[in-house]
Amino acid sequence: MNVLSFLIQLSLYALTSSILLSRFVPRLRYLLQYGKTLEAITPVECAPRPKYSLIESACDAVLKLLDFTVPKRWFTHFYVLGLSLSATSSAMLYLCHRGKVTFPVHWLIYIDEFLTKKLTWLLAKDAFILNASDINVSYARAMAATTIVTLQCFRRLCECIFVEKMSQAARMRGSHYIVGLLFYIAAAAATWSDALESTLAGDDEGDSVPKIAIILYVVAALAQYTTHDQLSRLKKYSPTPPTMLFKYLVCPHYTAEVVIYLAVAWICGFTRANVAVIVWTAVSLGTSAEQSRKFYVEKFGAKAVEGKWNLVPFVF
Repeated sequence: MNVLSFLIQLSLYALTSSILLSRFVPRLRYLLQYGKTLEAITPVECAPRPKYSLIESACDAVLKLLDFTVPKRWFTHFYVLGLSLSATSSAMLYLCHRGKVTFPVHWLIYIDEFLTKKLTWLLAKDAFILNASDINVSYARAMAATTIVTLQCFRRLCECIFVEKMSQAARMRGSHYIVGLLFYIAAAAATWSDALESTLAGDDEGDSVPKIAIILYVVAALAQYTTHDQLSRLKKYSPTPPTMLFKYLVCPHYTAEVVIYLAVAWICGFTRANVAVIVWTAVSLGTSAEQSRKFYVEKFGAKAVEGKWNLVPFVF
C-alpha cells in the first residue's frame, strides 16, 4: 500500500503539528486545556497581542472558530469510535483471509491503485514516506494489532463508564474533541493499511507475532488500569497518590498509553503509519502531562512533582 498509508501518515503528522503549534504559539495554547487544566479564560488573556500583527490576527480567526467546549465525558466517544472501527477491521481481515467476504479489501486496494495513478507526481522513487519498499504486514500481525486496539478501546470505554469519575461540569475544548476523533480513525486504519495484499493472498509466509510485544501490551494495559483506578479514588483536584508509578511519573497512565501503541507498532513491524501513531501519541500526551505538571505545581507546590518525570523516565 502506498497512497492510503501515506494519507494516514499525513493526517497524523498534521494533527501532531497542530499540537506543537498550539504548544508554542501563546495565543493558541489554551486550546490544549481540558478537564482540570481548562481555565476560564478568553483568547485575549492568553498573551499580549501586538496592535498590527498578521500572525495574531490569524490566531484570532482560529480561536473564534474553535472557541467552544464540550462535556469531558464525551471522551467515551473516542473509544466507541475506536472500538467500532477496530472491531470492524478485525472482522474484515478475518473474513477476507478465510475467503468468505473479500470485496472490502478488493475495494480498498482498488482505491489505493486509483489514487496511486492519479497522484503519481507524489510517488517519486526517492520520496521517504511513499517509498514502495515499506513493510508488507502479514495477516497474522495485522490481526493481532487490530485485536489489541479493539481490546484497548473496549477496556478504556469500560473504565470511562465504570471506573473513572468524570465531573458533570468538566469540559474540554472542541478542538481537542475533533482531533481525538480523527486520531482514532487514523489509528484504526494504521493497523491494516499495509496488510491488505497479504490478507487477500491468504499467505502469512510463516510470519509470527512477536510474543514480547504482546507481553508489553498486557503489562502496559494493567499499569494503565491500575493508575486510572487509583486516580478515581482521589477527591477532586487532589495531588497524585504516592504509590507505584506515581512515585516516578506525573502521568503514568499517559506513559502506559504510549507503550501500548509502541507494542502495536512493534507487532506491525514499525510501519511508517504506525510510527506516526506513536509520534502523535507521545507528542499529544507529553503536552498534556506537561500541563498536568504545571497544574500540580500551582495547586500544591513544587514538592508535589519533585523528582518525577512527565512522560518518559530520564528523558522528559
